[in-house]
Amino acid sequence: MTCCVTGHRPQKFPFEYSSKCSKYVKYRELLYNTVEQLILHGYRYFISGMAQGVDIDFAETVVHLRDNVYICTYDIQFEAALPFAEHSYDWEEKFLIKHWFLTDDCDKIKIVSRSFHKGCYQKRNKYMVDNSDLVLAIWNGEERGGTWNTIKYARSKNKKIIYIMLNEIED
Repeated sequence: MTCCVTGHRPQKFPFEYSSKCSKYVKYRELLYNTVEQLILHGYRYFISGMAQGVDIDFAETVVHLRDNVYICTYDIQFEAALPFAEHSYDWEEKFLIKHWFLTDDCDKIKIVSRSFHKGCYQKRNKYMVDNSDLVLAIWNGEERGGTWNTIKYARSKNKKIIYIMLNEIED
């Protein structure tokens, strides 16, 4: 079974996107526990759109669990679904380094569009939903933007959705 993720970039988090923030630490624990439960319930293929924030956090979690916890137990696969080849070219260094390591460590890279064009991110999101059984939505509750559009699309395709609500995480 396959799971993809949709979620926000750091600036859309309702709390500081930093390990110094207790809500961020709880979010990462929730993400880890959720992905681990998915693995224990039969999910073996995971797709990330590799954007800053939730996508990178999800990818790090999957790779960590695959390589350190369940390395000999399950055949866990990780796919990076890139909206276009150079989508990370102007990122700040801390995200760019993570992106490089994660794409180097994935089992498959899917480049959805040749180059940037209006709608290439939504095309990537539709690809992920269409190729998944379940969507993990890490959402701040806003009903606008890419995460919301992906949730609506997943609903229209009758995909199972699990939510981690960022605005409900407490200290």
